[in-house]
Amino acid sequence: MKKFFTLITIVMALGILTGCGSSKSVGAATTTVKQETPATAQGDVKMLGTKIKITVDDKVLTATLEDNAATKALVKKMPMTLKMENLYEREMCYRYGQGGLPTDKLRNDGYQIGDIAYWPPCGSLVILYAQNGEKFERQQIGHIDGSVAFFAAAGSKDITFELAK
Repeated sequence: MKKFFTLITIVMALGILTGCGSSKSVGAATTTVKQETPATAQGDVKMLGTKIKITVDDKVLTATLEDNAATKALVKKMPMTLKMENLYEREMCYRYGQGGLPTDKLRNDGYQIGDIAYWPPCGSLVILYAQNGEKFERQQIGHIDGSVAFFAAAGSKDITFELAK
């Protein structure tokens, strides 16, 4: 019985250590982010349909936002520049760390190329630029209005997010 509990403990520890992919974590959760409700995250402001500008090198993209707690929390941080890593040949990723953004309207379905989403288990903000058919639980942030195919050839990039004027 003692061996069984030791084995379970080791398996759980390995799961925790490997459960969030890469150990590289830019801006990992060393500070706690207050969980906000949709009503208090940005006052009564509705985000649905709000446009943001995303700048990558010399490319300027626009995205249309969803209305939820994570989106409101991100908008409060704008303008911001994040060093995003190219992961899994499908996404640009910045890890805030688990609990980095509040969530309130999680989805668990397939994504579209150009979606901007927040993956709560690792606190990952992602821009999805290629499709692999995966379905995963996420907080939808918005959708980029143009092509994002250029990310396939990109490495890590500094990406600037700001409200469109």
